[in-house]
Amino acid sequence: MESIQAKTVLDDANCILQPAKEKQEDRARRLFVGAAAICALVSIALYNGYPTVFSDTGGYLLTGKFLVALRPFRAPGYSVFTRLTSFGASAWYTIATQAFMVVYVLYETCIYLIGRNRKFADLCFLAGVCAMTLLTSLPWLVSLVMPDVFAGVLFLSGFLLAFGGELRPIQRIVLAAIFMISVAAHNSLLPVAALFVVAVIIMRIVSRLEFMMPSTRSALAWLLVPILAAGLVTAGLNREMGLGFKLSPSRNAFLLARLFGDGLAADFLHEKCGERHFVSCRYLSHLPRTQEEFLFQSPLFPELLAGHLDEMEKIVRGTILDYPARFVASSAKETLLQLTSLRTGDEIRTYGARQWNDKVIPRVFPRDLQAFLNARQYRDRLTRLADACAVVDTTVFWLSLAACLLLARTGRFGRVNLFFYSAIAYLVINASICATFAGVYDRYQSRVAWIVPFCLTAYVGCLAWDWKPWMATEKIEEFEAGAD
Repeated sequence: MESIQAKTVLDDANCILQPAKEKQEDRARRLFVGAAAICALVSIALYNGYPTVFSDTGGYLLTGKFLVALRPFRAPGYSVFTRLTSFGASAWYTIATQAFMVVYVLYETCIYLIGRNRKFADLCFLAGVCAMTLLTSLPWLVSLVMPDVFAGVLFLSGFLLAFGGELRPIQRIVLAAIFMISVAAHNSLLPVAALFVVAVIIMRIVSRLEFMMPSTRSALAWLLVPILAAGLVTAGLNREMGLGFKLSPSRNAFLLARLFGDGLAADFLHEKCGERHFVSCRYLSHLPRTQEEFLFQSPLFPELLAGHLDEMEKIVRGTILDYPARFVASSAKETLLQLTSLRTGDEIRTYGARQWNDKVIPRVFPRDLQAFLNARQYRDRLTRLADACAVVDTTVFWLSLAACLLLARTGRFGRVNLFFYSAIAYLVINASICATFAGVYDRYQSRVAWIVPFCLTAYVGCLAWDWKPWMATEKIEEFEAGAD
């Protein structure tokens, strides 16, 4: 009798200890998966020997370090992000933080899309991250000291806030904070986020979704509050730098640069300079012909910024009003071009501010200088890898797009289908905003192109779950649990 009672006590103790043991195993597995994913996503920086940089990196770092405004004025959000996350010591901490944020939103999205079983979802997540590391632009973005990575982070966090009905309050708060940081990171991401919210509301109204979602009012609140907060933070930081309480102190500078690139602004000035006394008319014989020439080479732009911001607005407004059809046609053409311009490594190929960054790194991260000088990028030994990855990543993008379209037509996986259609809408929004207001550059679309291959990994995960061996294993586990 005593032996039976002792056995019963031991069985009860095992029942109590078993959940605790499983929780510890789950935590250990997730820590391992998260750490492995972070290491994979910073692989380009590890291979380079230092986080990669772009021509604009120095401006962001100096603005963050000293809170000074540098022309052309960019969103100060990412500058402050680098200041806080680097601890004033090294850019490695910044890209580690970027990797952590990407891993978090990717993991939460993976759980939402295929999280029927945590062990299986963890396996799919790690496999997906490894695949994206090898076959997409994502590790190049994470390893880069630039705000480009936040374009994709914005989409994932915004999508979960809009459609994730099972999210706990703490998850929503974290995702909303990440969403706000993403919106504030770059000037283009505020209008992208606003249009994405409109697209989300339309999709919620049009589509007939059978799974649990937050109410439309709740989704709007969780999306709009971070956007408004990001706008207020941006305007406040601009005021701190003496630029006034404005979202964009440069106003229409980038749009005017694009209009010069199209030739529309030049046509407008040639037509109107006889009747209007613009400062720009003094440059009529040698007006800028490209965006880069206007922003970085022509003396016209500094003169306009110095005291003729109103003239920029008048030229932009007048050009669009005088040539509305040409502007719309040009914008549509540029959007289509931007959708197909997504080669990985554009930041490496077009890096043209070596002397500028050479002066910035010693001032911001003096202990990083030797590593920066020894990096492969500094010695022009990273371009070949970027070119090879561009071919692979572009091919993978188009194949993934075709595969996702075929799988979406089956109608089998509702959540992944919704994610895919949302991703397509987001890619179009990103392309239209960037092409219309700044022009066509590979890095603008490569910053979000990896979302489509990620969507394909979600489809593959769902297909793998429906595969009979997985289902048989699940039934065996359920049987064993019942027997215990």
